[in-house]
Amino acid sequence: MQSTGTPHQPSATRPRGPATAKLTLTAVSIALVFIVTYATANYTIPATKGYFDFGDVMIFIVALTFGPVTGGLAGGIGSAASDAFSSGSGVYFPFTLVIKGLEGLAAGYLAFRGSRWRLGISWAVASAIMVGGYFIAETLAIVGYPASVVDVFVNIPQVIVGGIIGIPVSQYLRRVLPPNMIYSRRSTPGSSPKA
Repeated sequence: MQSTGTPHQPSATRPRGPATAKLTLTAVSIALVFIVTYATANYTIPATKGYFDFGDVMIFIVALTFGPVTGGLAGGIGSAASDAFSSGSGVYFPFTLVIKGLEGLAAGYLAFRGSRWRLGISWAVASAIMVGGYFIAETLAIVGYPASVVDVFVNIPQVIVGGIIGIPVSQYLRRVLPPNMIYSRRSTPGSSPKA
């Protein structure tokens, strides 16, 4: 006898999958980088129209906790959005999108490689990308040389502060957050990087 019941229909309220959770986490990370960068950009450098901020702290926290993709997207989009809303800094938007995106990507990628010193290496490489990237962009396309040198002496302390605060905070988050939230390489699921 054939069943007269209606075919089973998938529930419209099924739980969200990992892709949705990842997208939400990335969106929140972008917002946090933007908020921290924009809220702390209190000192504009007259020679370059750039500014000192604590956005790199949040970029390192995000990249070292949630991995290269989230770190890259949050660093690039969140920081560039701050430029777009900061008076006189809009010219930096495309450069920041690339430079800060690569900073977050490099930090998140290298932090999970095999080296014992991976956190220090990831910080150093990401910092070099940020400082060097802005120096090149400002020299070639924004303010020219020697004005671009001024920002080097602003960006170096900025990434130093980013590492001093961002690295320990990310390590704390990796200990307390649920394993499915934090990034880990497939070969070492749930592991956390050590200095």
